[in-house]
Amino acid sequence: MPLVDLSVPWGPDVQPLDGHPRIRFEPVTTHEREGRSNTRVEFSIHTGTHIDAPFHFFPEGKTIDQIPLAVFIGPAIAVDVTRFGSPRQAITLDNLFAAGIADVALSGIRLLLRTDWATQHWNQPDLYTKNPYLAQDAAQWLANQGIAALGLDFAVDSEFPYPNHYVFLGKEILLMENLINLDRLGSRPFTLMALPLRVVGGDGGPARVVASV
Repeated sequence: MPLVDLSVPWGPDVQPLDGHPRIRFEPVTTHEREGRSNTRVEFSIHTGTHIDAPFHFFPEGKTIDQIPLAVFIGPAIAVDVTRFGSPRQAITLDNLFAAGIADVALSGIRLLLRTDWATQHWNQPDLYTKNPYLAQDAAQWLANQGIAALGLDFAVDSEFPYPNHYVFLGKEILLMENLINLDRLGSRPFTLMALPLRVVGGDGGPARVVASV
């Protein structure tokens, strides 16, 4: 089956959240000097395509290495909300219904919401300053549907104190953030493979997210 890479290119060009370090590569050894290449990296777990664990917002929540592997691989569907994904616009529950989400069986599904924002802005300064976001009524409704995880190509919250993170992570619904290429998925169900690094005690993990369509 064709594979679609839903991950941003991981490197210094990725726009970080304000206050987080930009991804930085530093040579440890080089071909010219030691005859081999090794690299030291500085980065925030929450830069680029990554998965949030409950511990990100809950001190007693599960860390990313405690999440069962089965959560990261399984049936998924993408819902197109591009017509509601304008800069700084809240995507409401009514918007989700207008996009046809009520016709989708959501229990146990990895739900991806498509606006194309990160596809166009992953390396732009406005990635986190002008993004669309979920309204709280939409977040609460989705969390109550029993989804296994929520994937987004836009930031789920607009500003501190990030209420939607509490809504989803409080129910152990993982957030897969900064996805791209959701326009290549169509409306049919597919298999999602979203494996984060096994970061010990991690509040999340960088992930390579791939769809088998």
